[in-house]
Amino acid sequence: MAALIIGVIVLVVGGALMYFGRRTQAKTNLMQSVATANASELSKLLPGEMVELKGTIRCASPLSAEYVNKACVWYSAQMTREYEHREKDSDGNWETNRRSETVSSNKQFTPFFVQDATGQTQVDLNGAEIDAPVILDRFEDKPSGGNSGPSISIGGISISGGGGDKTLGYRYNVKALEIDKPVYVLGVYREDGTVGAPPEGSKTRKFIVSHRTEEELHASWRKNAFRMGLAAIACAVIGSILIVVGLVLLVV
Repeated sequence: MAALIIGVIVLVVGGALMYFGRRTQAKTNLMQSVATANASELSKLLPGEMVELKGTIRCASPLSAEYVNKACVWYSAQMTREYEHREKDSDGNWETNRRSETVSSNKQFTPFFVQDATGQTQVDLNGAEIDAPVILDRFEDKPSGGNSGPSISIGGISISGGGGDKTLGYRYNVKALEIDKPVYVLGVYREDGTVGAPPEGSKTRKFIVSHRTEEELHASWRKNAFRMGLAAIACAVIGSILIVVGLVLLVV
């Protein structure tokens, strides 16, 4: 029975890998089929057409990314508490495990312009799939002698949550699309002359904004799709074998 259940689970995992692999390959195919246009050429397009933009991020009123105070048009900031947790195992012995929990998480974005040699094109980031670099990944140790457990600072006063867990420190992670940096945009041209997300429910059109070049994205997606395809095939073979073994054992 165990082999049968495990076989079914492996087949489900294989199906999920195949699904995501095909989605990744579809994005690669879409990217190859869409032509790059500069700012001066956009007026020739019809609203709803897919377009590629390549240029530099410009913004007169950028955001300031948390923890690093860098000017950007999109950022994702997260603070995670890492701590030691003591508990008894099945034999009644105490064991200590390192764990983490998210203390705060925040994402912000603002419209910006892609500047190329012919002009600027406004991009509305609402609904975009963002591929941004990590600009901060820092771990800060908690000072010795401090309270264990999570704490909250209000008006300069730290309030500890107590508990038996020992806080080791806090990890700060920030991803951002900084101004004056290269950007690649794959999106839909709109009636107002901006580029953004396709209408809700669209399955064939995508909206992607990345710090990587088209060539880098293509190579990465193609490799991921290939790996997921191989993994899906392996899961299908292993899952099928386990199901056959499980059925044989049930009959016997």
